[in-house]
Amino acid sequence: MVALIALFVAGLGLFFHGLGGLRNSAQGLASRRVRALLARWSQRPVVAGLGGLGFGAMTQSVTAVAFILSSLVEAGLITVRHALPVVACANLGTALLVLVASFDIHLAVLCVLGAASIALAGELGGGRMRSLLEALFFTALLFFGLRIMKEAFAPLPGFAWFGSFVHLVQSSMLLAFVAGALLRLLIQSSPAIAVIAIALSQGGLLTSEQVMAMIFGTGLGVGGSVVLLSSNLKGVAKQIVIYQGLLSSFASVVVGAVFAIEQLTGWALLGHFLQGLPGTTRLHLAYAFVTMQSVAVLAALATARWAAPFLARLSPGTAEQDLSRPEFLHEQALSDPETALLLVEREHRRLLARLPQMLDTVRQETAAAAPVPLDVLRHATQRVTGEAEAFLHAVADHPMDRETSGRLLLLERRQALIRTLTDAVGDFSQADEKLRSMAEFANFADALAEGLHALLLTTQEATDNRQEADRALLLTITADRGEMMERIRRNALAASPGLPHEAKAQLVYTTSLFERAVWMLRQWTLTLPAATADSP
Repeated sequence: MVALIALFVAGLGLFFHGLGGLRNSAQGLASRRVRALLARWSQRPVVAGLGGLGFGAMTQSVTAVAFILSSLVEAGLITVRHALPVVACANLGTALLVLVASFDIHLAVLCVLGAASIALAGELGGGRMRSLLEALFFTALLFFGLRIMKEAFAPLPGFAWFGSFVHLVQSSMLLAFVAGALLRLLIQSSPAIAVIAIALSQGGLLTSEQVMAMIFGTGLGVGGSVVLLSSNLKGVAKQIVIYQGLLSSFASVVVGAVFAIEQLTGWALLGHFLQGLPGTTRLHLAYAFVTMQSVAVLAALATARWAAPFLARLSPGTAEQDLSRPEFLHEQALSDPETALLLVEREHRRLLARLPQMLDTVRQETAAAAPVPLDVLRHATQRVTGEAEAFLHAVADHPMDRETSGRLLLLERRQALIRTLTDAVGDFSQADEKLRSMAEFANFADALAEGLHALLLTTQEATDNRQEADRALLLTITADRGEMMERIRRNALAASPGLPHEAKAQLVYTTSLFERAVWMLRQWTLTLPAATADSP
């Protein structure tokens, strides 16, 4: 008996290891090009649905699909309305594992497992090919673990105690339904639970009806899982996972209610229909999972017109999410590098215009009226900066002429400057606010903030107007003033003798950040064209 338990645990471990590895491999395959395909597919509902089928088949977890799509929506790559068909059809895509597991493919599994293992051990291929080999290996490992579990169940009917145990377990359909929901909270994959339940039925532990009840319960478990996992999500990101939770819960309740009526009345309804279909008992149970996921898709189709507005009322978008989306970057523009670089340049100007707003949150005359807190504005700007950087890397993968290549290098330099400037201005704003809280340096802190604010506005104006006079003025203003700043620092310290070390250190730190920001603005100015005709 101990050997059977060990065999079952080993098979279960291999099954879950294969499932987890398959998800990780799918993430390795999900490059920006895949995200671009998703953005393109989402524009057409039918293609979006097919993409959702494939996405669900790869991840084997509708919750994972919902969270991945919520991140794409939050980043502005796709809209909520366009993401909903992908989420809905991913439900049906997850049924692929259950259907395949209902057939005897053990020989094919052994061949794939061996070939993929040898290829990985020999380090054949790299990059995308290695991710594909890993996906094949973990898929085969998953089915190999399932086969081991089935072998562990085979001798059980020969034990005397097994009959009594089966009779006790089979006494309640409701218990099986609840067990499916609870297991779904622990195991973030409904197909995995369905496959294991079918394997249990093959060992005689569960009846076909109980397996169906357990499968139908997993849909309700998805709703509970969404509530638990989305507690830290807000706005549009939460809309996607709420949608998935509602779809799965609705499908679970509908098919579960029909199945319960059939069990209580003896009428020939869902279970009778599924068992009357061609194929083996395992295939009939797989059809039960397909039926529940199909109901979810049908519910999505029926509510497609009202879903997005309803979700917007349930979880309105936040200010940070609105600020975190690129305004000009579109995946469709990547096919034309010249157009893509123009869009990046416009996004850079938009990000540059945010830097004075970051100072508005701490300047004395504007801090009280600042609409967005500094940490929110800073984090949102960093998010957009990251998207712009990834967009530039994607542009670099396309062929381009020499002039366009030169513009790409220039914008990559500006990209690095924008990232550094965002950090520099954010750090200065926090340090300046702390310096202002010290009565001795309050006026000095205000002067520093006003000076940097004026410089940022001048830089923004010079970038937008592209005039040589503005560029020359900025180069003069941002020239090295190290000696002057050191003199100002000494005078400020001399005017307030007897200050504690913490206050002195804060003054030095704040003025150093001011100098760093000014130096970065000079580097930005050097990227501006020397004449209007040379504008990038």
